Amino acid sequence: MGAMQVISRYYIKSKRLLLKQTRRPSRKELSITSRIVALGILLIGAVGFIVDLIINVFIPST
Repeated sequence: MGAMQVISRYYIKSKRLLLKQTRRPSRKELSITSRIVALGILLIGAVGFIVDLIINVFIPST
């Protein structure tokens, strides 16, 4: 048995164990997580927009 087969078996076994321990999120958990992610995306977009606005106001293109 080669080293790659041993590593592959160990990897597959560890991933199966991980999947057995996980569970599906409830509707409430999924809703809260989605809201937090959306808020983070909007916040990053707003920061990028403000930085772009500041750059264009103070450093006009020639």
